[in-house]
Amino acid sequence: MELTEFLMDRQFTKRREEIEELIPAKTILIDGKEVYLYNYTIDAMKNTFIEDSIVITQQPFSSEIPVHVHEFIELTYVFKGKCNTVINNKIIPLTEGTLVMIDKNTPHTVEATSKDDIVLSITLKKDYLSPSFLSRLSSSSIISIFLVDLLMESRESNRYLLFNSGKKEKIIEVVNNIVWEYFHKRIYSDEIINSYLVILFSELIREDEISQRHTHIPNSNNYTLIDFLQYIEENYQDCTLTSMAKHFNFHPNYLSNLLKKGTGKSFKDLLQLQKISKAGLMLLNSNLPIPEIADEVGYSSVTFFYKKFKQIFDMTPSDYRKQHSWDKGSG
Repeated sequence: MELTEFLMDRQFTKRREEIEELIPAKTILIDGKEVYLYNYTIDAMKNTFIEDSIVITQQPFSSEIPVHVHEFIELTYVFKGKCNTVINNKIIPLTEGTLVMIDKNTPHTVEATSKDDIVLSITLKKDYLSPSFLSRLSSSSIISIFLVDLLMESRESNRYLLFNSGKKEKIIEVVNNIVWEYFHKRIYSDEIINSYLVILFSELIREDEISQRHTHIPNSNNYTLIDFLQYIEENYQDCTLTSMAKHFNFHPNYLSNLLKKGTGKSFKDLLQLQKISKAGLMLLNSNLPIPEIADEVGYSSVTFFYKKFKQIFDMTPSDYRKQHSWDKGSG
């Protein structure tokens, strides 16, 4: 049975009174308005509570869901059809294949849908867009660090993030794999779902329209910030502002201003960040002595390397290697 047929067979409706009976009634005031506090994940189809760290539920059609908040991240995914989600009193139309990530403690609901609309709610007790989680994805890439910072800033200001309005097939495929695996659990399903979530958020960061809007720079010969950061990533061992400016046919001062304006960091800061990030990766994935790693990433002075490493990671290279080796061994 294919996923569409499976989910269509699961379609159901629920009156608001039935939903309120199922969830313990507790309301709080946010900006002077009363909203429900739903710190539970429930299967409204089976009338049961679910305690898992990742829960996927199907939105009942023709149902009025009260405006509510909870202390976990929620992804609303339109598998088929369309819907309107309301976040902080703002109506956001969603079409097939789009996702919206709703932050913790943000008032929201989904307006009543038709029987032909399949809307899924993916609740995540773990924050897959937190700096600590994403540091594992971006430990050797200043591009990833920059994009993650951009997304976090946008999420903090808007309380939600809209993804995949461009209908990228790869993203839809990954989400559908997560949904299928969740509803057809077998041995290692939790590990597989977790791995798919890492892939999903990596793809969302890579394809995100927020990032793409912010990485275009006017008057830069059609170059983007990503082009500049990629050059630093690929040439960090011997890159200088002068050599980089020559490569892009800019005056060094002009390039320096573009980088500072676009990333909030100077060329020197970006270069150090890339070198130290690469060193961190080498500490975890090789047995090379620390002086050799310092030399490999472009530091002639081990003392200076230690100083810069501690500034960025807040610990020495040897402590970083010990701590993360222990984490790996105990995981």
